[in-house]
Amino acid sequence: MEPLATNAALVIVGVITNNSVEATVRSGGNLGLDVIVAADACFTFDQADLSGRLWPAEDVHALSLSNLAMDYARVFQTSEILASH
Repeated sequence: MEPLATNAALVIVGVITNNSVEATVRSGGNLGLDVIVAADACFTFDQADLSGRLWPAEDVHALSLSNLAMDYARVFQTSEILASH
């Protein structure tokens, strides 16, 4: 944890925004880390809800990022992250 705590930010990228990415970001946020999500470097798949309605991947991705941005992370495009560092 110490090396992570001394860095300016932890940038998260990955597969299945609403699952693995979300879990990682929430854990980092709960640990008090400065978490940034590279939105365009994450993706997900179409997901069915409990009623069987199929939600397009784009909607699932956008909603997951919105949830994370409310409490756990800052969300940017990769180009914005690279330009700021």
